[in-house]
Formats: sequence, C-alpha cells, structure tokens
Amino acid sequence: MLIADKNDKTATFKVAFLTVMSIFIMGYLNGLALNTHNLGAMISAQSGNIVWLGLNAAGGYWGAFIENLGLFFGFMGGAVFALYTQKIFKNKSLQFFYNWTIFVAPIIIYPLLLQHTVPPYISFFILGFASGAALGFFRNVYHLEINNAMATGSVRFLGLHTAHVLKEKSKKEYSNFLIFFVCVFAFAAGAFLYGILARIDHSLVETGLGKIGLGSDGARYNRLSFGLYGYQGEFRMAVASREVATNISRIIGLIVICVVPYFFCPKAKV
Repeated sequence: MLIADKNDKTATFKVAFLTVMSIFIMGYLNGLALNTHNLGAMISAQSGNIVWLGLNAAGGYWGAFIENLGLFFGFMGGAVFALYTQKIFKNKSLQFFYNWTIFVAPIIIYPLLLQHTVPPYISFFILGFASGAALGFFRNVYHLEINNAMATGSVRFLGLHTAHVLKEKSKKEYSNFLIFFVCVFAFAAGAFLYGILARIDHSLVETGLGKIGLGSDGARYNRLSFGLYGYQGEFRMAVASREVATNISRIIGLIVICVVPYFFCPKAKV
C-alpha cells in the first residue's frame, strides 16, 4: 500500500490521486465486463459472485460455477499477491511502477487479446487478480483507508460521515465526507467513461470506420436468473447496439487512463 510522507504535501496528493485513479479504472473495468458477451458480470463485486457461486452449484450449471470460482480465486489471489510483494523494492518509485503495472497490464491486455483467445473462466481469474491486487496496493487516501475495488464500502461510509457532518458539524467529518464522495463519484465516472466511449465505437461502425476495430463486444446478452421455478432468461441491454462494434475508442481511452498515473509517482526514497 502506498503511504505518503506526512511532511511531503506533494507526495500526499500523489498518493491520493493514484488511489482515486485506481477506483476510476475499476469503475471502467466493471462497465467493460458487464457489457462484454463472454463476461457479463461485475469483476470486483464478490458479494454477487459468491451468491451466483451457490446458485449455479444448486442448479447444476457447472460451467458458470467454474467461472465464479475463477473470479473468486483470482480476486483472492491478487490480494494475497499484493500483500507479499508490496515491499519487494527498497526504492519507492520502482515499487510503485511495479505495483501499477501488475494492476493495469491485465486490464489493458484483456480487450486487445484475451477477450478472443481465452475461455471466460480464465478471463475472470485474470481480471479478478488485477482487482484484488489493486485492493492490496492502493487503498490509502490521506488518513483514511478505502476499498477501491467496489463502491459498497464507500457508499456506507459516505452515509455514516453524512450523519456525522449533520450531527457534529466538524471540519474533520466534513473532510471525510468529501473523500468518500470523491470515491463514489470516481467509480461511477469510470463506468460513465466506458459508456461514452462505447457509444463512440458504435458511431464508428455506423460511419463505416468500424472495419479498423480491434474486436467486438456483445451488444446484448442473455443472462440467466435464478427464480423459484428454475432459471429464466433475463434480457439485458448493453451500452452499445446489437451490431458488431469496434473496440478502438475504448482501448485508447483505457490505455490513456492507465498510463497517466505513471507520471504521478511519489518521489523515491532509496
């Protein structure tokens, strides 16, 4: 986990920025996964994944069950990996570059290569690993620790600090409220960016420029929902259209937001 030197205001800001960017990218990743035909599920929300793990086992849907297991072990493995490797370099700059690369490399590679070359359960494992690693590497915003892999914890603390602000009216609680507000906003903003870029990709298809695309996302997919009378088809509309869409705008956007944080590395202390 990155921890800023309290006497270095610039380092403190950079650590906060990097943490918020990890949240932003996680929002983007979940937007991508929900709208990709061979995934169609949240990557970082393990509560839902564990529920589907049990439901798929009960229904005998072993293919989906293996995908749930892949995501579970990937996420857990990423968190364990982060714990054992977050201090392998004495130089803090080298450690950051290593941490950030472990986090973003699988996310960039997925739409470029993995989406069309590996089974979904392997994709779930790899992207889950990146999410778990992010949770282990980047979770410190100023004096608070946050869960940057999902919005549930941030929304909970946003509510708690809202109550404290109304009750105590202290500057510290107001500051905490703002931090968690930024965390929730960043997660939503990442998904928002994915949606905007997906629409741009669809526009490229309509203008004929989609032929230079690097791949395709499923515009709609059929997701199974568990009901009292067995599984029923749940039809969900994705951001893009039914036509095959280019990935080029989404890939460029993803690479940009993953690369920019490299320039915000705190100064090294060898």
